[in-house]
Amino acid sequence: MRKLFYLLAAAIVLMILTTAFGIYWLSQSDITKAREESAVAEAKNVALGLSAQIDLLNKTLDKMTQDPDVLNAVALGNNGLLKMAAAKLEQYIPDILKIRILLPDTHEIDDQTQPSMGFADLELVRETLNGNPFPGIQGEKGAGRHFAIARGIYQNGKITGVILASFDENVVLKSLRLASIKNGYMELKQGPVVLGTLGDKMAVGHIDAKEINVANTNWTIHYQYPDSTGLGDLALLGSLIFTTSFVALLALFVGHRWLSNILRQDLESLMKAFKDIMTHNSQSNYPLELTEFTAAISNLMQFKRVLDYGDRESPAELESGVNIIVNDDDDFDIEGLFDEVNGFKL
Repeated sequence: MRKLFYLLAAAIVLMILTTAFGIYWLSQSDITKAREESAVAEAKNVALGLSAQIDLLNKTLDKMTQDPDVLNAVALGNNGLLKMAAAKLEQYIPDILKIRILLPDTHEIDDQTQPSMGFADLELVRETLNGNPFPGIQGEKGAGRHFAIARGIYQNGKITGVILASFDENVVLKSLRLASIKNGYMELKQGPVVLGTLGDKMAVGHIDAKEINVANTNWTIHYQYPDSTGLGDLALLGSLIFTTSFVALLALFVGHRWLSNILRQDLESLMKAFKDIMTHNSQSNYPLELTEFTAAISNLMQFKRVLDYGDRESPAELESGVNIIVNDDDDFDIEGLFDEVNGFKL
């Protein structure tokens, strides 16, 4: 019985472990796929929002390049008129820091007004002479950092000047912060420079980041989603398996002890009953827990009576009300001897 107990315990534990890991493995693929799809959707929404904002600013500045005062100031090349036209345009754009209307031959930086126009801004102006370049965040962190957009001023199909608009960088970052993200972590990057972040980096584990481009810019969004096989999930799974296995083993141990005690007591009563029956000293009460043993004692008593009256041709009616007719001991059929009277069978 002890070997059977060990085999049952090992089988139950193995079944629990196999079932738990099987369910865990199947669920993780679905969870990982759902988290990835959610992170991709959130990244695309952020990218679309930023792209739409940049597109709106580009269209606004394109219309300003055709303002009559701007065209007249560029045609005359008068610095006073250029500054006046730029000051007028600043009134119509929210969050604007500075608008400069520059001629194609501009090659000097401007550090007298804020935000300053540095070498990165000059490079943006030069690129505008050959087409409309992507806007970008210019300058180092702190004072003077700004978001710059340059658009060309065309007359008769020829570029005659450039509008350089400098915005507070929070125009972009504010849009990023307003975006909602439920799963994962995002970084808005301009090349290697991180412009802004969204989400909790600690929640994504060590899973590799994926990226998506932001239209109308040279920015990329690097996004990560939570690792479905994190230590927290594995610890929870391990504790659940351990608890379940421990309860199963405890139940088997208690059951084994209980059944062993019952069998020992019933076997003692059965052996005592057998001894008493064979010595014609049977008692009326033998304490038994298992009803199968009760039926066995009853059948043993009947069998003993059969043996006692085996040499008679017509035995008397037994006290139990059972008529037994035996012609020869060899003809006695003991099949079903230990069958339970009430329909149960050993």
